[in-house]
Amino acid sequence: MQRRTGKSACATKISQPVLTLSQLAQIKKESPYTYEALTHVVTAVNSIGRATGVDPSGEIAAPSPIGGISVVAADGIFDVAITDNSAVNRGIYYFAESDTTPGFSAPHVYFLGSSRNLRVSLGNQTLYWRAYSQYLGSQPSAPVAFGSPATAVVGGGAAGPPPQSSSGSGTATGGNGGSGFGKTTTSANS
Repeated sequence: MQRRTGKSACATKISQPVLTLSQLAQIKKESPYTYEALTHVVTAVNSIGRATGVDPSGEIAAPSPIGGISVVAADGIFDVAITDNSAVNRGIYYFAESDTTPGFSAPHVYFLGSSRNLRVSLGNQTLYWRAYSQYLGSQPSAPVAFGSPATAVVGGGAAGPPPQSSSGSGTATGGNGGSGFGKTTTSANS
């Protein structure tokens, strides 16, 4: 997990406290009890931020792109495995997307939580797959497709019903793939 530093593209690891109170030195001189209480509050807020993947003073940088995605299918069952060898912190989430076109114009989003595996029965469809990661307080990482260029995977077996239109994920609407929890904090289209 990385913290954004102003408008610079540079990002630093969150190992130092992310919430600071610049007036603590003055408060320590004037009111040691208030200083002690505020120090405990800052420590607690920073601990929660590190554990949940959020920065209490702003947005953290997107995680590095995943290393790859592997997809196999038989009898209508798709088995997806994400490889992520980058340094990650607790609180990272993974998403997989499938679409009938390699452009992912209307992808179906699968939330994997902290797992990097998905096994889903989708019937005899030909689908393209991609995946990405995201912290709750960041933008999603860049999506990585299965194959380069994106390669279709045939489900085989009996044909199921055609997929419904994508409803999106998080604050993003359908057709806005690669959004994970969303790229904005709110949505009027929930």
